Amino acid sequence: MNSIKEKLRKLLNLAERGCGGEALNARRLLEAQLKKYGLHIEDLRSDVRKRYEFSYKTRDERTLILHILLHNYGSESEICNEATFVARKKRIYIDLTDLEYAEIRSQIDFYTSQFRKERQRVMKDVLAAFVNRHNLFNITPDPDREQSSLSDEEFFRIIRLSASMEDVTYHKTLSNF
Repeated sequence: MNSIKEKLRKLLNLAERGCGGEALNARRLLEAQLKKYGLHIEDLRSDVRKRYEFSYKTRDERTLILHILLHNYGSESEICNEATFVARKKRIYIDLTDLEYAEIRSQIDFYTSQFRKERQRVMKDVLAAFVNRHNLFNITPDPDREQSSLSDEEFFRIIRLSASMEDVTYHKTLSNF
């Protein structure tokens, strides 16, 4: 997968050096992409860095953002070494070019959204697996109530998760005398 930076530079090159309709079409695509990321053509040529801010909601999201930065620049890079964060404000500050910012912002938006979906799905599975593991089912089932149907994938995922959970037994604290 090409990065946004590579795609934009290729479109710029095609817009400047292409012929006729090819150059015109590349120019239209380039302008649409620049608008989408709030950039200008000059930003594609600029190496000037400025401080950008990335906000997060949870520690896990902060860790995800840091991994995205490490994936793109590496732990030895000047960019990562000069990055800072303020935990109480839930903000990460990093010096990037406008084009680098567009690329990182796009990745953070994509992966954060995907992470939230996955976390929600996994937590739903964890609850179902926990109920299954500890046999916490209704002792008086309602015959009129429709049973929820799981796909084979969901069923096996929940069973595997249930099997990996600790096997504990609840002991009643009060008993009949």
